[in-house]
Amino acid sequence: MLTPVELKVAELIGVPESYVAKKASGKHTRQAIDEFVVKRFYLTLMLYDLWKQKTLWVVAEKFEYPRGFVQNLLSGAASFATCVYHFCQELEEFWAYQELLGTFVKRLAYCVSAELLPLMEIPGVKLGRAKQLYNAGFQSVALVAAADPEILVKSIQQIPRKVAKQIVASAKILLNEKAEALLQEVEELVTVPVE
Repeated sequence: MLTPVELKVAELIGVPESYVAKKASGKHTRQAIDEFVVKRFYLTLMLYDLWKQKTLWVVAEKFEYPRGFVQNLLSGAASFATCVYHFCQELEEFWAYQELLGTFVKRLAYCVSAELLPLMEIPGVKLGRAKQLYNAGFQSVALVAAADPEILVKSIQQIPRKVAKQIVASAKILLNEKAEALLQEVEELVTVPVE
């Protein structure tokens, strides 16, 4: 069931298609393949499916692993990616990686498309609600913060008035925190002595 791209990757890391086919059919193979590499590739395929926004349920069923294992795999990968991101922040030489890893880490942690990332940062907003907000035209934190909770109730199916008020309030708090962080960054840049 591997795509041509996935088969090409397997080939590149030393797992030939013939080996994959024999393993998939349950046959024993005599090829000298590093089992560690094969297992890591298998786990990578799980993460790749999650990256493509397949649910934990679907991935767990496809790879025949418990959902808890798949969830732990995702959490571990997201934690490691976060550590690498913070490491890159500490070294000025790695400034370019900071930009690349910032969005990557968030996207891996939430397993959503890039356009939903800002909405997922709002406390209390999960994937389903983020999709509803996005489809209703609230595509940024600023739009949610500026929204009237009554408009949210009318625009989004099955959202209680109390939840709509909480989402708007959370978006306002998040927006204020981001604005304060930016102001602090500007102040630091302005007060840096020029040599």
